[in-house]
Amino acid sequence: MSITDEEKKKIRENWRLKSEKEKEMLEIRKKDALDKAHKIAKFLKEKYNVSKVVLYGSLARGFDFWEFSDIDIFVDDWDDDKFNYWTMFVEIERIARPYKVSIVTQRDVTGALLKEIEKEGREIG
Repeated sequence: MSITDEEKKKIRENWRLKSEKEKEMLEIRKKDALDKAHKIAKFLKEKYNVSKVVLYGSLARGFDFWEFSDIDIFVDDWDDDKFNYWTMFVEIERIARPYKVSIVTQRDVTGALLKEIEKEGREIG
């Protein structure tokens, strides 16, 4: 059984349309994730008096954000003595839904990650 040229053409067109639709959906998802990141930054600044929130990772870079990417946030001046990290994290997870979120504070950041954040991160909120 062989495929006719017309059938091949239809198959190629269907794949092209499917690929375009996937790109559109990914762009919508990326915009939504960015919106959630800004809401997280605003929340941290208003409720926890944080002065600097930095978005980093695939969402900050933009070009390699994909379906299962998370929201990576660095908080520069988190006050462990005044606030409970895990309470904040649960609140942030609610805002971030349906995305997973990673919150790193100045206390937890490693040298290599800090270099990555300084290189590609962008302050938000």
